[in-house]
Amino acid sequence: MNSFINKIIISALSVSLTSAFASIDPEMEGMEVVSRDDGTFLIGSPTFYFDRALGAGGIHSESELWTPRKLHHRLLFNRLSVLPSWNPIETPSIWMKTGNELGDLIYQDFLTESKERPINRTPILEGGFRTPLFHGLWATFRLFQDDHYCFYSARAYRMNQVDGSFSYFGENWPMFSSAYGGLGFTNDFVNASVLAGMEYIWIFTESSRWIPVQYKPRIEARADVGNFSTTFVYENAEYQNYRKKESGERKEVNGSIVYSCGENCQRGMLQLSAGLAFRFVDDDGVVYTGLANDRALWPFLEMRVRPSEQLKFDVMFGVNDRDWLVQDSVEYQIPVLEKMKITLGAKNMSGTRLNPIADTHEYFDGDTISLTANGKMNLLQAFVRFDDTLTNFIGFGLRGSFWAEHGAETFEADKYVKDGIYTFRHGDVSRINSWIKAVTGEFWVKLWYKDLLRFTALTGFERIDGKEKRFEVNPSEFFVSFNADWLIKKTFRISHSLRYRSDAEWNLRTNDPFVVKGDWYWDATFEQRFPKYGISLAGTIIQALGREMIETPNGEYSRIRFFCTAKKAF
Repeated sequence: MNSFINKIIISALSVSLTSAFASIDPEMEGMEVVSRDDGTFLIGSPTFYFDRALGAGGIHSESELWTPRKLHHRLLFNRLSVLPSWNPIETPSIWMKTGNELGDLIYQDFLTESKERPINRTPILEGGFRTPLFHGLWATFRLFQDDHYCFYSARAYRMNQVDGSFSYFGENWPMFSSAYGGLGFTNDFVNASVLAGMEYIWIFTESSRWIPVQYKPRIEARADVGNFSTTFVYENAEYQNYRKKESGERKEVNGSIVYSCGENCQRGMLQLSAGLAFRFVDDDGVVYTGLANDRALWPFLEMRVRPSEQLKFDVMFGVNDRDWLVQDSVEYQIPVLEKMKITLGAKNMSGTRLNPIADTHEYFDGDTISLTANGKMNLLQAFVRFDDTLTNFIGFGLRGSFWAEHGAETFEADKYVKDGIYTFRHGDVSRINSWIKAVTGEFWVKLWYKDLLRFTALTGFERIDGKEKRFEVNPSEFFVSFNADWLIKKTFRISHSLRYRSDAEWNLRTNDPFVVKGDWYWDATFEQRFPKYGISLAGTIIQALGREMIETPNGEYSRIRFFCTAKKAF
C-alpha cells in the first residue's frame, strides 16, 4: 500500500488517474467530471456538481462523503471539492491558460464600442509559476478563474447580490476567482509550504441558493515530515447579500494531522494510519450556515490487514461527540492464470452522517434548515471483477455488483419559494428508512500498441429499486463510451472521448422533477510537446456534439467550449 501521506498529496488527481477513459485535459483540476460518463456527473458550476460513478453503491454524491483521501479537498458548505485547488503544482514551470465558449468572438471586445460589444461568453483565465529548487526552497504563484456556468440570467442575478464585480477581472461574476502565492521547502525528508491569497467563491446550499463568500485572506500551511502530515488553514470569510443589505463574517481555523506507519510497516501484514481533522469557527453578523458548538473534531483510524498477496481487509473508523462513520471492505484475488485476474469483494458503510465535519444548519428567511438526520445509514455491497489480457495488444474485463442501502440521506421539502429565475426550498435533511437495492454491470475492451495507441470501449448499466421520488437524483441507467490516446513520434498527443449518457432526474429541488436529457458528447485534446525546450502547447474542446443544457436546478448552461494551455517546464 502506498503511504497514507502520499495518497493525501495526490488526492486531487485521483479521479483522473483511476478512470478508464481517455486523458482529456480538464479545464481545471477537479473538473474531470465534465468529461466523465461512467456514471452520473451533473455540473452546476465548478464549485458544485453531483458526482456518482456507476457501481459506487448508494445514491449519494461522492463529494458528499468524507474520507481520509480528501483531507486536502476544500469544504464548500457540506461538500468536499477539489476546486478551487490550492495544491501547489509539483513541476517547476511557468504556465498560462485561456479559453472561451464557442460562439464568442473574443476579439470583438477590443474592436467594437462598448454599446455594440457582444456579451463575453465566459473565458477561462489562468497564469502561474513554480520556481526550481534553490537549496530546497521554492516559490509559487497562481491566479485562476473558470467563468463557465456564469452567463446570462444567472450572472444578472448574482450582479444584484454583491457589491462590485466580485472577481479579480472580467465581467462575468465567475463562480470562483482565486489567487495565491507562497513559499515551500522540499527535500528527501520534508515537503512543506505556506500559501496566502484572496478569492471569491459562490457556494451552493441545501436551500438551492448561491451564497457569495470572499476569503480575505486565506492562508494554508502544509508539512509532511517523516511519517507525519499536517495541514493548517485560516480563512476570514466575508458573506454578503447586497439586495437585502446583509453582511457577516466567519473566522475559521481548520486542518488535520495524520500519522502513518513507515516503509517496513507498509511491507508487513498490518498497516495503520491515524489522524485528527478539525474545524473551529467564530461567526459575526449574518452568516448563512452554522456549525453546532462552533467546532468539529474528527479523530479517525485507518487499518489494512493483508494476510497474503491475494487477500486484504481495509477499515476506516471515525467518531466524535455527535457522529460516527465506518467504512470497511474485503477483497480476494483468485489466482487463475498469469494474465487473468478475478477479484471478489464486499464493502460496508455505516454512520450517522456522510460528512461529519460539515456545517449542521443553514439559515434561510427566518427558518433553520437542519443538515443532520436522526438515525443512521447502512450500505452493503458485493462485487466481482474479471480482467484478462488476451494478447500483447488486447484485453477485456467486466464488473458486476449488487448493493443495498437503508437510511439513505435525502431532503424533506416543506415548501418552495420562487425568486426571479431561481427556486429555493425549505425543509430539513432526512432519511429514506427503507431498503434501496440495485444491480450494476460494466464491460470494457482495451487495445494498445506500444506507446502509440491506447483505446478503450466501455459500457455499463445500473437498475435501482426503491422510493425513487425521494432520491435527490435518479441516476443515469446506462452509458457507453469510446476513448483513445495517440502519441505520435513521442511528441504529439491526441486524446478523444465519444460517449453517451442516459437521462437523469433531480426530484427535490423544484416542485416538479427536473429532467436532464441524455445525449452524445465528444471531447478532444491536441498537445504538441517540445522536450528539448521543456515546452508543451495544448488545446482542448469540451462537450462538442451535445446540446447546450442546464444540468442542475438553479445552475447555468453547460456549453461547448475550447481552451488552450502553454507550459514551460524548468
